[in-house]
Amino acid sequence: MRNSVDVSLTKKTPCHGILAVAVLLCLLILLAGPEESFSKPLRVLVLTDSAGLGDKGFNDACWQGVLRAKEEFGVTAKFLQSREQADYVSNLSLAAGNAETVVTLGYLYADAVGRVAPHFPNVRFIQVEGEAPGSNVASFDFKSEEGGFLAGLVAGLFTKQGKVGTVTGMEIPPVEAYISGFQAGVKTAEKHRNQPIEAVVASVGSFNDPVKGKSLAMGLIDAKADVIFKAAGNTGIGVLEAVKGAPGVVLVAEDIDQDALLPGRILTSVLKRMDTAVYGAIRDTVQGNFKPGHVWLGASEGAIDITDMQYTRQLFSAEDLAAIDKARTLLKQGKLTVPKRYTEVGPFRAPDL
Repeated sequence: MRNSVDVSLTKKTPCHGILAVAVLLCLLILLAGPEESFSKPLRVLVLTDSAGLGDKGFNDACWQGVLRAKEEFGVTAKFLQSREQADYVSNLSLAAGNAETVVTLGYLYADAVGRVAPHFPNVRFIQVEGEAPGSNVASFDFKSEEGGFLAGLVAGLFTKQGKVGTVTGMEIPPVEAYISGFQAGVKTAEKHRNQPIEAVVASVGSFNDPVKGKSLAMGLIDAKADVIFKAAGNTGIGVLEAVKGAPGVVLVAEDIDQDALLPGRILTSVLKRMDTAVYGAIRDTVQGNFKPGHVWLGASEGAIDITDMQYTRQLFSAEDLAAIDKARTLLKQGKLTVPKRYTEVGPFRAPDL
């Protein structure tokens, strides 16, 4: 039987030669198995905090980057929402066991990623805000203070009452950077207007409490603040509702373009391009160029800015608009250093705009 097979496969006729090659290819495919014969799409699993998707801010911005990668590279993408911080490690381990790439959203995940990543050396982890060590971890931090500065400048140039407020979620370093920058921006507006402006901060203690966010925002409004800056995640939805119900009060939003949610009542939105960072890291992974390490991104890298204020530019004088544009330019050129800690706000010297 063996000799007959050998003869049939080595007949010197074109037809039998083609048949022989086809048989050998089929055998190789069967031996290799289907998983090795066809490249499977990269599996991406995104972990959010308790706010989840739909926060119209941080989480949604990151998810946009994932969706872009899904469209361009055909990756599969799912998300897992952690109900509380105690779930982070177990959810991360579950995700790493079911995906080749895990994206974690938020500073609070950094510690858990540092603990879990070494146990899954073949999985690529993308941490957004906060540094997590590991040869298979890419961490991205953003100079939130630069966006906060622009937000504070816009708020300070607009206020009619001489009083602006901020509502924050949890007091973590990126939020502290946001608010420190905001206060420095208000100081710069004070110098430009040559009149004092009071800046008040109210902290909710959670990124997922819209009810309390609305309550604190209403308290600031009752105290005569006519501009509110929110840096609060899903809690900010309540802040938006408070502003919506208070004629004469306007909002500055964060992380993603929200201007159209309340046209003419949202002065501007800080743009923090988490979507670009997430998309780029997934793209690099797909192309075999994953880059571990920790990266800081700001205005000079095109990662921090504000919207062009299409609904509200008419509310500002030409001089004020020029000051805002000059501040944006200085930040993009790396010529303006903004405080990112509360202790740095006092010594900050406002630039001439």
